[in-house]
Amino acid sequence: MRACSLGLRSSLVLVCMALSVSGVAAQSTTNIPLNCNFNGIVHAGESGVPDSAWGFRSISDRGLDFSAGVPVDPLLAPYAIVNVPSTSDIVHLGNRNTVTGGAFVFDAMPDGDNIGVQPNWLINVDQTTPQTSNLPSPITVQPGFTTTVSVLFQISNGGGSFDVTIGFLSGATTTANLSGGDWYGGPYAGTGQVDSGAPDNNLSITEGTINVSGYVGEAIAWLSFSNRSNQNAGYAIIAANVNASLSDTTIQIPLNYNYNGIVHTGESGMPDAPTGYRSISDRGLDFTAGVPASPLLAPYFLMPIPGVLDIVHLGNRNTVTTGIWAFQPTANGDNIGIQPNWLTNVNQSTPQTTNLGTPVNIGLSSAASFLYQISDGGGSFDVTFGFQSGNGVTQTLSSGDWYGGAFPGTASIDYGGPDANLGITEGNVDLSAHVGDVLTTITFSNGTNPNAGIAILAANVTGCLTCGTPGGVSNVGGGNGVTLTTTSTGQVGCAAALSVSGATPSAPGLLLVDLALTPLPTSAIFSGCTGTINIQIANPLIQLNTVTDAAGNYTLVYPASNLPPALCGITVYAQYGEYIPGATPCPIRLSDTLSITFGD
Repeated sequence: MRACSLGLRSSLVLVCMALSVSGVAAQSTTNIPLNCNFNGIVHAGESGVPDSAWGFRSISDRGLDFSAGVPVDPLLAPYAIVNVPSTSDIVHLGNRNTVTGGAFVFDAMPDGDNIGVQPNWLINVDQTTPQTSNLPSPITVQPGFTTTVSVLFQISNGGGSFDVTIGFLSGATTTANLSGGDWYGGPYAGTGQVDSGAPDNNLSITEGTINVSGYVGEAIAWLSFSNRSNQNAGYAIIAANVNASLSDTTIQIPLNYNYNGIVHTGESGMPDAPTGYRSISDRGLDFTAGVPASPLLAPYFLMPIPGVLDIVHLGNRNTVTTGIWAFQPTANGDNIGIQPNWLTNVNQSTPQTTNLGTPVNIGLSSAASFLYQISDGGGSFDVTFGFQSGNGVTQTLSSGDWYGGAFPGTASIDYGGPDANLGITEGNVDLSAHVGDVLTTITFSNGTNPNAGIAILAANVTGCLTCGTPGGVSNVGGGNGVTLTTTSTGQVGCAAALSVSGATPSAPGLLLVDLALTPLPTSAIFSGCTGTINIQIANPLIQLNTVTDAAGNYTLVYPASNLPPALCGITVYAQYGEYIPGATPCPIRLSDTLSITFGD
């Protein structure tokens, strides 16, 4: 299928290792139509009628208030969220009659209170069993792409975790565990008063992501939600997507930590240690046994060392929780510590900036992701990205209260004794609109809950690597009807694709790549032809035998790992051609030739 010339320097041999896929986009999001089983969101006209036969019911004692429509919000925008009243709008995992210790069991008869009767749409109140949604069209995991399943969800009554099983057409499955804190607090309008759905305190929505890139060639056929860890809670799965994007290089960002807010080995039980642990509120993560082995944490760098700064704190410890945990002036043997030596200014609610020691070149699939926690009811904060061009962009990330979840926690304020688990939220920001720019700074600011502490634990950015030499893509010409395009800007460390369109459907062809141009006019072969074969056919650097799809398209993907910095400064040329016997006036069809110079 592919031939690479012998004796080629090793850096260019990597370019030969490409992945052939047909008819795929560089980035795509597919909404999954969930098999909703519960009307658990208040839409227009559903508030104030707790006994409505087809109306809203809470999964516990409250719910989201979408009576004004689904909020315009970057977290929600990529998803298909039900926006119709009197219909099932979530997948519920739980049992409304046993949640909160059975305090909200459906009434047997309407009696004018805030607890409704069991609605007509709910045949079986026990929805703790696996809840499965089948995809109308299976989605194939393509080589060279990062493919994820993302889920929006809420968990009541202290938070917890649950399993998501992904089933493939082949019969294979994979199961991941997602976790979230209590839903109380956050940026989204909420309701209270159980099934009356009256406006009340805001709620949070958590996004969980499952990476299935390792299942290349498998087709995602169904999702199933099961095994909630908190039997006292209701779980609401609001929406789900399958996302695919060309895989750029993942870069762990060394954050400018300002706070020792995670309990590591030897830091528990010493609330007044001058260089020791301090809570951002009344509890913290317990990493005394090391950073937990978790699919959520694995891609990130989290500080594993005791006695050092390990988070970016956004807040003021002396005013959090209405000031009841303010540092004490002298050690007195209780669980509240003195202000530690590493904390010069207790007010860290001002913008906290990390300057990137190595700036990140932004590619077509670039994104940033963060791990964080918010205490005391949750809330939101801003992340501002600074670029070399002088441009900036700000995105808001949000989360519910950190209490409950999958990760070991501590309590007793600065004493850091083992206690209830805590949640960690992952927030994602798409940076692809800034392709070609260079990320230089990340700033955290504007916490919305002045009563809370915010801990940013880690950050990753997917992007391109730096060459130090100029690069770019240009069109050399030579085509006679077929189109060849590339997602590449010439940068290394970013996945790239060469895409053919307008070719003969379901026809064989050649995709040629070489280091030099050797122009041969097609009129020298067939008098009726136009166009120029710019790349030698006899011994090119890459010769890929292709077959277009039914629309005449073909795509070749180069993973980020196959475009390393060793290519910096090198120029390659690419052209597509096909021979269609008997076609008139010319049996040779060509694309223009692209010139790609690897660099910044």
